[in-house]
Amino acid sequence: MKSSRALPLLVLAVAGVFFLYAYGVKPFERLALEGYYQIIVKNRVVHKSALVRGSGFQLGLYRPELPYQFSRLYSMQDSLCVRFSIVSYYQAWGDDEENAFRTRVNRNLIKGDFIPLITWEPWIAGFNGYQGQNPEASLRMLASGAFDGYIREWAREAVRFGKPFFLRPGHEMSNPWYSWSRQYGNTPEVFKTFWQRVVRIFHDEGARNVAFVWNPYTPADTVFYPGNDYVDWIGLDVFNFGSLSEEGIWMDFYTITKLLYDAVKFSGKPILVAETGCAEAGGNKNNWYRDMFHSLAAGNFPLIKALVLFDTPLAVTPTGISVDLGFSGDSTVYRAINRSELADNLHIKPSIKGDK
Repeated sequence: MKSSRALPLLVLAVAGVFFLYAYGVKPFERLALEGYYQIIVKNRVVHKSALVRGSGFQLGLYRPELPYQFSRLYSMQDSLCVRFSIVSYYQAWGDDEENAFRTRVNRNLIKGDFIPLITWEPWIAGFNGYQGQNPEASLRMLASGAFDGYIREWAREAVRFGKPFFLRPGHEMSNPWYSWSRQYGNTPEVFKTFWQRVVRIFHDEGARNVAFVWNPYTPADTVFYPGNDYVDWIGLDVFNFGSLSEEGIWMDFYTITKLLYDAVKFSGKPILVAETGCAEAGGNKNNWYRDMFHSLAAGNFPLIKALVLFDTPLAVTPTGISVDLGFSGDSTVYRAINRSELADNLHIKPSIKGDK
């Protein structure tokens, strides 16, 4: 009699455990994890205002091997006698693991005392169902919420990361090379809606550590500006291609920058020169870099608080001509920059020889 009663009880117990696991424990775990995220994780985030490091100027670097190899960066620091604060890299949108937030990479940068500057490129071609495609007016899909899941998960990982960094989505919005540009049918209104939607999702998730960098391509791109409430920094791209440019003329840093600076200074936002470089064709590259730092130290552009050197031999002009913008192997450029006393005049943190 006892065994006959025990069997139904055992079956009932097993069924109860299964029920709790299938319908009770998992939802409870999800609820607990969500509560932990909302109460603990979000409150650990370091605010993006920490990116403004006192009165010092922030110098950054883009190199093709970054953020994975640092030997050239360290040798450049030693040659220039200054520390780099910012490391720039590029990341496309999409479904693959390489398109997810790179927590380990960014943590390693923070350990090295570098601030990540992530140029976040909204290529639709990286998502399932759109491989190899760049649909006309692709931003309409993003602006309507078609990829909110990807944006939200990326934002949550940014919150879990917790440290301040720069995020530059949809940069150069009138550059015909990019599928989010006007040339692909993306109007200023659609771009602004897209941008505002992304920022709102990040704000909803508690990503107070993310400083959004709005980066135009030409002075006329102010029609794409989404408003001060949705922008933390303004980004500028300043390149002199000399005789390789479409105009075929050499232009100094001050002339190029003033055109862009005057167009965006209405916002009052701090400005990050997110990309800057000079070719050798048609002029003296050493003098160009020297004059660049002199111009910044002289206070010609008071809103510019940071600058990223674009050091690569693999660049391309807007018209598709290959060009070498590298200078890390050129000692004459180092000497020209050092003569500008950039560390003293701009208060850039000095390097310690061999500091790694």
